[in-house]
Amino acid sequence: MRKFVALSMAVISILFGEDVDFETLEISADKLKSGESSFLKAGALSSRDDIKSQNQSVDSIVRALPGTYTQVDQAQGSVSVNIRGLTGLGRVDTMVDGVTQTYYGTAADSGGYHSFTGNLGTSAYGALIDQNLLVGIDVERGSFRGATNGIMGSANFRTIGVDDVVRNGNIFGFLGRYSYGTNGLGPSYMGALAAKDELESGANIGTLFAYSGKRSTQNYKDGNGVRSEDAAPDIDGDGIPDLAAPLDVDTLKQKPKSYLFKFEYGRDAHNAIASYRGHSNYLARRKIKNNNYQLDYRFNPNSDFIDVKMKASVSDTTQKYDKDATIGWAPLQNGMKFKNKADILDLSNTFQFNPASANLKSTLGVNLLNNEYKRITGDSDYAGLKTSFSVPQGKQKLRSLYLDNSLEYGIFTLDANVNFMHWQLSGEKGVCSVYNNYCQPKEAGWMKKDGDELNYSLMNGVSLHELFAPFIGYSKSTRALNVQELFHSGTVYEDINTFLQPETAKTFQLGFNSHKHGLIANDDIFGFKLTYYRSKVKNYIYDRLMLFYDDNGSPDTMYLTRLNGDATLRGFEIELMYDAGYFYTTATYSRQKASYPLSDSTAVDWTNGPSSGVSQFSELPKYYATIDAGVRFFDEKLTIGGIAKITGKAKRMNPLFTYTTNGAEFKSIKTQDLPSIPTIFDMYATYKPIENLTFKLEVQNVFDKNYMDALYTYNSSYSNQVFNDDITIFNNSARGRTALLSIEYRY
Repeated sequence: MRKFVALSMAVISILFGEDVDFETLEISADKLKSGESSFLKAGALSSRDDIKSQNQSVDSIVRALPGTYTQVDQAQGSVSVNIRGLTGLGRVDTMVDGVTQTYYGTAADSGGYHSFTGNLGTSAYGALIDQNLLVGIDVERGSFRGATNGIMGSANFRTIGVDDVVRNGNIFGFLGRYSYGTNGLGPSYMGALAAKDELESGANIGTLFAYSGKRSTQNYKDGNGVRSEDAAPDIDGDGIPDLAAPLDVDTLKQKPKSYLFKFEYGRDAHNAIASYRGHSNYLARRKIKNNNYQLDYRFNPNSDFIDVKMKASVSDTTQKYDKDATIGWAPLQNGMKFKNKADILDLSNTFQFNPASANLKSTLGVNLLNNEYKRITGDSDYAGLKTSFSVPQGKQKLRSLYLDNSLEYGIFTLDANVNFMHWQLSGEKGVCSVYNNYCQPKEAGWMKKDGDELNYSLMNGVSLHELFAPFIGYSKSTRALNVQELFHSGTVYEDINTFLQPETAKTFQLGFNSHKHGLIANDDIFGFKLTYYRSKVKNYIYDRLMLFYDDNGSPDTMYLTRLNGDATLRGFEIELMYDAGYFYTTATYSRQKASYPLSDSTAVDWTNGPSSGVSQFSELPKYYATIDAGVRFFDEKLTIGGIAKITGKAKRMNPLFTYTTNGAEFKSIKTQDLPSIPTIFDMYATYKPIENLTFKLEVQNVFDKNYMDALYTYNSSYSNQVFNDDITIFNNSARGRTALLSIEYRY
């Protein structure tokens, strides 16, 4: 850490000399309530600014935003954002402090070699973030700006800064939080120390250090009072469980630890933030360690033609597996170490013009991303295979040149953004089957694939009235192929589809905003946003376990082959906010209809080699809504409120795959409706006896409902079916009634 601080100081000193000024890069919005800014901007934009004060999980907070959901995989320890039914690297640009997250988590199996009593390990893209270190999240759906690589949109998680800890003109500050929950939610704690001051030279300096940790287990009681480890069903009534419990609770205990360091220094036209974010965890039979180094710099000399911003980031993540772990039910040899390293540089300048009483801002920038996945040590019994298992290897490079334009003229606004992207993948491919026409050339060797893409995003808004500001938008965005898709077969076989093409989405959006202070009372706040969208995705990537035949027409071998198809997603989203001081409410509602091919690798099973856990089933519930309402008493020192979570028809991958016999077994998968999900109610009370001290009591799932939540990976696990029998069960119940008490103190 000392070397990092010294390096940051040296870089800043060399570039800017002693006359460097500090000014936080995070824009303060003290006069706006959390989420209020969403109703002031055209387009499908949503934000939350109070994450750190929530007892709700990050998944619940994200799901409370319109058009936004999460894929929950208890074996990953990361947050996987789903926007309008799609998830993953390139489909949703998930960022932390503006830096794209490339982490690809692969869990070890919970059972042994060819064990039919456990679950295969799963894989998913996500962000390794700690809720205690977050202050907010910003989500943009269906449009883009800058060099984003997300065809459905982006989600940016913002971490705490010096000004979030040091307040009211003080030099020092402390922010501490501790919470403890029942039903498997152990202690969660965070402490942050920060200081800021003005030097004799006139420069300002600020520094922050925060540490966070928590404990949790998946061995909780559901709404029927049954613990996860005891949910192994006895279907035939012989007193012996016919299946394992839905979760291997012993491997899903976790005690993550997170660190955050920020150093802020600057003067006059210069401001910079150097930061370090670390995360470590042990989960699903592997150690996970993430380190992220980042430097943000802005040079703004109060000129219409110079406003330079730079963001540089180096991130590396390792997953080190236990020596006796298995992946795809294949034993590793003395464990394995898997590493992901990503370097990102973004450099831009903003120009301002004022032609004919209009306000025009243009930002010209370049973005470079180098992303590599590498197996450092270890191998499996299938030694020599280059593309098997859920551990991709290869390099990804993205080079983007972008131009963002924002025009304001009277009641009209127009955002017109364009970027040109060059992408390249390289890696070592295995030997192709002679009968697989999707894989060329047949011999093994190093392979490169690249392409050029032109993307654009248009959003036009008209402020006709405070209560009616319509907007209309259209965008075309491309998702570059990633390493996992091209160089990872998803089975024990090496064949890949070398002709795979990137996905391209064209999205139309139409809606309006309402925003008014003093709608009913003099000092109340009202906000409303309605958005309709339709997205058509060309070259949508999915996979099929295909049976290839030899020259004599006899079945040869099955391969999981990634293919290109088409997808259509359409729906509408509603967001509401009302705050009158003594009473408040926020509400969101999302409804969607999707049509796209299913991927065989979304089912967690075993069929002629592991072909599962590679991708996530991502179809959203038919509709979902969150309503948060409450009242405030005693000059807002006491707040009592409740949250209602409403979920419509939801599906899972049917864990009962079927066979067709034509000389070989062949898998066929379908979706299956989950049992009706009841409305879940949470209740909370917050009390602030003094300005700097807050107590909060929250009871989640107040009525102790028993249900299966949507988009939980293990809803479709192997333990949900009876082998060689036409029986599926619904035994992966969500957490039952849970109470949490938290204390937050500021100094």
